[in-house]
Amino acid sequence: MREPPPATKAPISEREFLDALPAVNTSCTTLAVLWVLRNEPLDMRPLGHYPEELFTEEAPRRLIEAFQRRLA
Repeated sequence: MREPPPATKAPISEREFLDALPAVNTSCTTLAVLWVLRNEPLDMRPLGHYPEELFTEEAPRRLIEAFQRRLA
């Protein structure tokens, strides 16, 4: 807000109301930031979930399975 809140319950003019609102670019920036923060990333995956077969050796696979069991 660009103006302090009213001190009384007296009616205000439309101009006073519009002067109190934040600037359009401030509102747009705030909405853009909130939109980014509320959306989950498209490439998000749960901790310990590896859909690709990146680890083929036995030792890493055992460690991953133990890690997944601890998470469960």
